Amino acid sequence: MVGVLSAAAAATAACSPKADPADGKSSSPVSEQKPLTEAELTDALPVGADFPGFIAEPQTMPLLEAEDVVTVDKPACRPIADMMSVRPKHPRQAMVWATIKANDAPSQETPGSVTLTSHTGQEAEAWMDELKEALTSCTTFTATSERGWTHRFTIRPLLPVTAGDDSVTYLLTNALAPDGKGNFMTVVRTGGTFATYLMNQYTGKPGPIAASIADQQHTKLQAIAANP
Repeated sequence: MVGVLSAAAAATAACSPKADPADGKSSSPVSEQKPLTEAELTDALPVGADFPGFIAEPQTMPLLEAEDVVTVDKPACRPIADMMSVRPKHPRQAMVWATIKANDAPSQETPGSVTLTSHTGQEAEAWMDELKEALTSCTTFTATSERGWTHRFTIRPLLPVTAGDDSVTYLLTNALAPDGKGNFMTVVRTGGTFATYLMNQYTGKPGPIAASIADQQHTKLQAIAANP
């Protein structure tokens, strides 16, 4: 669980082009959309084999609790560290999550996760812009949580997935991680909603979430937002 928590946290990298109205992916202006409720986000979570090649299990335990207030030593890195914090600069309106594990992952492998969070449209766009900016200059940072931990992380930008209205992808590695393995983080924005994917790096099949899966989740979120 600690591995999932310390990474359902973040983002690095390059940004994908925003959806063009002609491709059928864009919805009404973000500023006009109401943040999705917890119930709506729950309806959007994958269950069982919804994601091809994975087994998803929605979780009822909160991912972040009151003591998960995270601070960072470098202000420029705050947009990334805020992904781990219950008190980010840009507030979340609701949050739900599910564990996801590849069918061919080693049996002892810790599951990854997908976390859905809703925001006002302006907050979501601002946070995404700040993530992109942070990922151009933030390569290492030390984060401290009121829960009682302090960890040093390194960040490596990766190519983003071609999905959603905007996205970033990065490799987040804890300095104390066994064998130097990290977590592939992908954050995809759908209007005012973030879908944050945490995929563990392990020998055999390392890599961030596939674009096809991220696009599937994006489409589902769009449909729910369009039919409140």
